Amino acid sequence: MGMPLDHARRLCPSLEVLSPNPQRARYADDILLRTITRYAPVWEPAQPGTVVLDVTGTGKLFGPASDVAATVQQEVLSQSHLDGVAGVGSNKLIAQTAATLMAPSELYDVRPGSEQVFMSPLSVRTLPGLHRLCMRKVLERLDALNLRTLGEVAESPLDALEVVVGDYAGSLSRWAQGIDHLPVLPPAVQPCLDETILVEPDAIDDPVLWGILLDALQRLCRTLRSQRRVCGSVTLLIRHSDQVDVAKHERLATDTCWEDDLAPVLQSLFHRCFTRRIRLRQMTISLSSLTGYAEQLPLFDTRSPAEQRRQARAKHLAVALDQLQARFGEDVIRYGRSL
Repeated sequence: MGMPLDHARRLCPSLEVLSPNPQRARYADDILLRTITRYAPVWEPAQPGTVVLDVTGTGKLFGPASDVAATVQQEVLSQSHLDGVAGVGSNKLIAQTAATLMAPSELYDVRPGSEQVFMSPLSVRTLPGLHRLCMRKVLERLDALNLRTLGEVAESPLDALEVVVGDYAGSLSRWAQGIDHLPVLPPAVQPCLDETILVEPDAIDDPVLWGILLDALQRLCRTLRSQRRVCGSVTLLIRHSDQVDVAKHERLATDTCWEDDLAPVLQSLFHRCFTRRIRLRQMTISLSSLTGYAEQLPLFDTRSPAEQRRQARAKHLAVALDQLQARFGEDVIRYGRSL
């Protein structure tokens, strides 16, 4: 298992940390995606370098799911020289949990019907996603009650769990039993879009950081428009050089996919996040509450004629940039900024 970087630094103050190489990461990710799309009709990106495949109905073509997983492992290894781990199960939770228990080049196949037996001896902290900020209180309360394993959680009465962890009780009880009804969601119907930017070298200059964020926002908006979707919420997470994370979130008054609407919101989030004058190493923009795009003009438009014309020009400009960058690449033209 890995170790959080801030914990590693405390244990070894002289630790030398190498920054990730985004180009190599994208190259490896492309190899993985090209491989899995040959075998899985539906796949979901869980996190960079990790995907969940739904191979239902492909048995006559490629054999059992464990054979597909092993084939993907071997092809990625031969093309990129990267060892991978694979978990096979009847649902996403089981497959992801199984994969976390493996060493490189290993595969764990949890047979249907044995989900609860598989989950029972595992630590509660094994569950994917439980280390998010919103779940830390849940873990602290389970620790206080000495509920260490998923089997102990599964055996606990649901009404007793509700007293301890509130609304999370039902989900936690089902997960502890290996029950997960969530489908594998392809990228086009993901509930959010996000982009993580690695700042190299670490920077503290506001105009430089804001320019990097605007470029990322334009890419996300272009993706939204290509998928005919709009977002209703924006989240910004920044990571300082000392590994301290700060996140801020804002719900939009009107769902949108335009930079002209989102840039002021993102700028406000940036100023609310970046209050510690310590260099930044990483920034992540997340657009969530995504829905299908439908152009709906307001019945009573309170904007001034000048503001209506300005926003119309901004939208025409965004569409023109989309077309140019789709044809000639992102670096051919971009928004200019004055410092």
